Order: sequence, then structure tokens, then C-alpha cells
Amino acid sequence: MTKAEENAPFDDIRNLIANCPPLDEDARARALLRQSQIALPSGELGRLADLAVWMAACQGGEAPHLERPLVAVFASAHQITEQGVSRYDSDHVREMTDQVLNGTGAVNQIAKAAGAGLKVFELALEEPTPDITKHAALSERDCASTMAYAMQVLEETPDVLCIGVVGAGATTAAGAMALALYGGTPAFWAIAGSAVDDKDMLSAKARVIGAAVNYHSGNLDDPLEVLRRLGGRDMAAAAGAILAARHQNIPVVLDGFASCAAAAVLHRIDKSSVDHCVAGSVTPRDSHRAILDRLGKQPILDLGLGLGDGSGAALAINALKAAIACHNGLGKEDA
Repeated sequence: MTKAEENAPFDDIRNLIANCPPLDEDARARALLRQSQIALPSGELGRLADLAVWMAACQGGEAPHLERPLVAVFASAHQITEQGVSRYDSDHVREMTDQVLNGTGAVNQIAKAAGAGLKVFELALEEPTPDITKHAALSERDCASTMAYAMQVLEETPDVLCIGVVGAGATTAAGAMALALYGGTPAFWAIAGSAVDDKDMLSAKARVIGAAVNYHSGNLDDPLEVLRRLGGRDMAAAAGAILAARHQNIPVVLDGFASCAAAAVLHRIDKSSVDHCVAGSVTPRDSHRAILDRLGKQPILDLGLGLGDGSGAALAINALKAAIACHNGLGKEDA
């Protein structure tokens, strides 16, 4: 196989990133004009006004809409759980995924309350991502194909896409990605997920994050290499869905540390590639707040949720609906 053939899968992804359509600045201007016409003192709607204008720019129209929100949950397993980095293992991922599939998970209840659809992507749960301290998580071809597979979520034609991740070891893999993308210390990026209250587990996470980055040292200058070597199917799928949404003018609501690490890969290649993304909520972890700061995203909600399964993003749907209702209806006689 030639070098060109080996690079072909990521070349396609790079091309999609390089050709992301810009947000609609004309729609943004018209939405800002509409905000100036609302019969309220300037600034009184706070972030609701900002979110409505952002939605208009993403969707390309003065009057944003939110009638078909969809929560996409990407479920995968990571072999690094065998190193004591999580309270859960691959069997628990199966259980957590089945709970969502059966409609009994937290994200199911919140999505239902928000009037959102929900779709679960099972990503080879019986075949955990290899231990990233000894191997690459994915080949380039598998990483690119997983990204492409996740783009199918848009076949549901949502007008807003919420993204969550379910997977034991996901926050450890995401921590390794964050360390490779942004620097810092393994211990800092380990402060995410269920291990944060267990000193031994937190120490194991820091050790694994550091060992993984050291093992792949010299091959992490390209953010897509960071994704395939240190991430896994869940992060690759989340990145693919984010990228596809951009090309279809669909706003994205991120939830949890792992989905933000996926967005960070695109952001490191082209900062404008995640302009259509907003953070639905923030987990009570310093590492999550730090990655949001680097992405330039202020969470809509801060309720102490630590799930990362899409629940926080689904909760934010009602805030977006309120922003749109005020934007489209305030000051109109038939509102």
C-alpha cells in the first residue's frame, strides 16, 4: 500500500474540516436587528439573546427554530479500565447502554421532558479499544470510518443535535487527548469522571494518561493522530457527528468531558470548525471547565451533573427553546 493510499482516509476528513461552511453572518445581523426591536430594555434577556442570535447564524435564518432536537449517545468500551482507572468495566458499559436502549436511563427521562428524540450508537461494545499505553486506539482507516458512520445521525434531520458519550474509561482517554492537545500535567487532566473521589483510582488515571502520551510521543503533532491513537470509537464518532452537523447547518450542544475532547480535535485544526457548538452544561470537574475555556465555550447550565451521557445537553434544550420563543415572539401582537 502506498503512502498516499494510507493517508486517504484522513485526507477526506481534513478536506471536510478545511471546507466547513462559515456561519451565516447576514442571518446573524438580521437576528441582532430583531433583538433591537424586542420590547425590552437592552441586555435584559442576557444569554437568551446571545443563544438566539447564535442559533440564527448556525441555521441561516433570522428566525431560528427548534422543533426536532435529537440526542445522540455514543457508547464504547476502553481496555484501559483493566488498569483501575474507572469504577466501571466493559460489562458495565453494556449495562449502561442497555439502560438507555430500554428507556430507563437519566438521559432518556431528560430528553423526553425536553421533547427530544434519542438515538444510541453502539460502537463494538464487545471489542474494547486497545490499551492506549501499549497500542494505538484505532487505525487511521477505522478512525475515519467511525467518524463517517456517526454522520448517519443526521439522517434523522434534527434541527439541533445534542451529543453524549457512555463508556467506561472514556474520560481517561479524553484526558490523554487533552494532555496531548493542550499540555499541562496528567494529574490535572485526570480530574474528570467517576474516579475523582477515589485517590487510588485518580492516581491510576494520571499514571495511565501520562504513560499513554509518552508511548505515542513524537506522533501527536496532528490532532487527528491524537484522536486515533489516544481516543477511541466514542470520541471518533462524536467528532464525526460534530463535523457533519457543521456541513448541514445544524447547531450542536456538547455534554461532558469526552464530547468536548472530541470537539477539541477539530478546534485545534481550525478554531472556527466548532463555532456551531455550545456547551449544554459543565460537570463539577476542573478539567472539564478547563477544556471548555480552551474551546471558548461558556456552559448554558451548571447544575453539578457529572454524567456526560447527553443529559446536560438535553437539559439545555429548554433554555434554547425559551431563547427562540423570546426572539421570535416578543413584541409581536400575535405572539
